[in-house]
Amino acid sequence: MADTIKNNIKLAIMEEVTEGTYLTPSSAAAFISPLSDGLELTPVKELLERSNLNSSIGKSKPRGGMRSVSASISVEAKAHGTAGSAPEYGPLVKAALGTSRSNTTVVTSKATGNTATVLQIEDADISKFLVGDIVLVKQSGAYHVSPVITVASGAGVAAITLLVAHPSGDMTDSVTIEKFITYLTANSGHKSISISKYVESARREYAAGCKVTSLNLNNFTTGQLADFSFSLDGMSFDHSLTAPSYTPSLNSALPPIVLGACVYVDGVKVPVNEVTLSVENSLAWKTSTCSEDGRIASRIASRSVTGSFNPYKQDDSVANFTKFDLETQFSLFGFMAVPTSTVGEVEDVVGFYMPNCMITEYTEADADGLLQENLSFSANRGITGETEELYITFI
Repeated sequence: MADTIKNNIKLAIMEEVTEGTYLTPSSAAAFISPLSDGLELTPVKELLERSNLNSSIGKSKPRGGMRSVSASISVEAKAHGTAGSAPEYGPLVKAALGTSRSNTTVVTSKATGNTATVLQIEDADISKFLVGDIVLVKQSGAYHVSPVITVASGAGVAAITLLVAHPSGDMTDSVTIEKFITYLTANSGHKSISISKYVESARREYAAGCKVTSLNLNNFTTGQLADFSFSLDGMSFDHSLTAPSYTPSLNSALPPIVLGACVYVDGVKVPVNEVTLSVENSLAWKTSTCSEDGRIASRIASRSVTGSFNPYKQDDSVANFTKFDLETQFSLFGFMAVPTSTVGEVEDVVGFYMPNCMITEYTEADADGLLQENLSFSANRGITGETEELYITFI
């Protein structure tokens, strides 16, 4: 017998085929590298008190009722290292938002016609882009990152329009666009997750039927390492003396530092010191008397996307207050990336884009004597309800 230590933990996640049916890790790539702080896997059993008289002021032995499990996992906010591939923790992001799509080939624009915001695309390639995708335009020495806001298709007119104009003006001819994977909000189809936690490669603690109830972007703060944190609620759990079948193969990509990590309001760069982002999912559980655990399925019934950012207060503008006062909608886009050895070029991009935001709270903050506008916002689906609230892209 030996005591266990915190650092000797291996964690694997699997997207379930059947909700609530536990899946063991299928390969070494199923393992992820979570942050040490905030990792929790907590079994819960409802305690049913008995109120029968037993000739005593004490209570009779209670019974254990419905079973459930909660989990918390935090990870570095980083890409895969290979453009177009899902990050190590991709199943958690997909489970939180609902769906994903990807472009697995590098696209080269047409030889003429590019502007600062429009890229002319060959007809055969236009299907690889959709509104909301964040793209990396690999112009030599002047890489450019922006969401796609319109896609034009049709013979000879295929093009994508970017939210953020290239700072150098018209983009070069025959410029390449890197591969990417985008996660976006959906109304249904949120996958359940099996979580396997191995302690000292000797003890397995697992949770099955887990749905993501919250995703948070933390520490998107000047000079810091940002992270994503996930909270999950699940159906069943178990502990056993079981060793992992695989030695983890962990991703070696470096996380970006929040430097050169620009934030844009309506496509205009805005200096800020911090951005927060939160997705909260409300779970509706389906229960059954026939189930030994009680829960048999779940569905995400509602979603809330909120956050905050803190631009510096200017003496010649009340634009942000006006947005708050008039309930004006705006887009919010931000990204971070790892610089390459070539000045002006980056890789391993992590970006987020919300097309429709509204300021819900306007307060003042003090940053070492400099005044800031501390703006809380909520993201919505637009006037007609047809625009997704949030896109998260990894390149």
